[in-house]
Amino acid sequence: MTAFKKMEQKELNELIKKHDMFMNGRPGGARAVIRDRDLSGLSFEKAKLSQSDFTGCIMRGCDLSGAQFESATLFGCDMTKAKLYHTNFTRADLRGADITGADLREAVLDGADLREGASVLRVSADEEGRDIYKEQQKGNVVLVGSDLSGASLQNTHATKADFGNANLSGADLSGAQLQSANLEGSDMTGSNMSKTDLRSANLKDSIMLGVDLEQADIKDADLAGALTDDQSGRAYEEVALTLDEMVKKHTEWVSSAGRQGKQLNLSDYDMRNIRTLAGARLTAIKAMKTMFAGVNFTGTEMQSAILDGSDFRKCDMRSIDLRASSLKGALLNRADMRNANLSFLSFTQKDGNERHTPCNLEGAWLRYTDLSGAQLRGAILRNADLSHADLTDCDLRGTDFRGADLTQTIFEHAQTEGALFDAGSPQAKR
Repeated sequence: MTAFKKMEQKELNELIKKHDMFMNGRPGGARAVIRDRDLSGLSFEKAKLSQSDFTGCIMRGCDLSGAQFESATLFGCDMTKAKLYHTNFTRADLRGADITGADLREAVLDGADLREGASVLRVSADEEGRDIYKEQQKGNVVLVGSDLSGASLQNTHATKADFGNANLSGADLSGAQLQSANLEGSDMTGSNMSKTDLRSANLKDSIMLGVDLEQADIKDADLAGALTDDQSGRAYEEVALTLDEMVKKHTEWVSSAGRQGKQLNLSDYDMRNIRTLAGARLTAIKAMKTMFAGVNFTGTEMQSAILDGSDFRKCDMRSIDLRASSLKGALLNRADMRNANLSFLSFTQKDGNERHTPCNLEGAWLRYTDLSGAQLRGAILRNADLSHADLTDCDLRGTDFRGADLTQTIFEHAQTEGALFDAGSPQAKR
């Protein structure tokens, strides 16, 4: 077990130049065959490296945007967090590669081999601080959390590949072999999966809105919690009054402190046909276990609402006012909640004392949710899943995060004075 030898940019540039000469039949050219080298952070931007061989190389954080790797061998490579935008991997051998957190937007992987194969794993560092790697047999291709939006993966061989929480929106996976692949929590909105083999695939909690599954094989696939176009709950069309009429009665109910009108109760309805509730005044509505996925709530007033267990996945909730609302167990994965207000409301009691009612998000799911600039002062987020959520510039003073999953949650420039974290967590030491 030894450290991989580091390559410098100058050496790589020379190899790319000679490979291009080789492919064009010019004298002095040589096919690029680089194995078991550390290429971390180097730039391959727009390089022409079709039929090259980079078996087992460490390519963490490399910039391969616009590069040509058609029919190249990248067996067992570590490309975590690499920039692979618009990269051509047509028919490339990517078996056992680790592509976790990479940017693969509009990349082309038609006919690529993403099956299991040997992969390299970091073990430790040597005395000089260099990474030491060893080979692991039968490693699956890992694309966890990668951005593959708009990518082409036609006829790709990706049996047992791990696409967990990946963004595959608008991707073309037609004819791909995804038997036993992990797609849990992935966003496949608008993707083409016609004739795709998804037998025994894990599709739990994935977003499959507008997915073309014509002639796809989903035998034994796990679709528990998956968000599809199928109706969930009662159809809103079954309601006698129009939404405008119901909102009007609800407004009367709020204004008269319950003496007139009627509280709006949308519990157990599928409201996706509404499309937008932007700017609506829905203070104190009741909507438990309601399907709102994809609905536009921009600037909506929903203070003191009861929204427990409702599905807000992929909703546009920018600048929404949810102060003092209850969202216990709600699904908010991949929602856009920038500048939302989820702080407390203060009420003066009969004895003259003030009572603070917090926004309650206990047990809610906020994976990959953008909450940048949001107000969460005093909010309850106990046991919530905030993995990969963006809390940049948030007001988190007094917020309760105990028991929450904060895996790779972004807290940049957030105010966390008085916030409650689990003892020993990195955030508790801020």
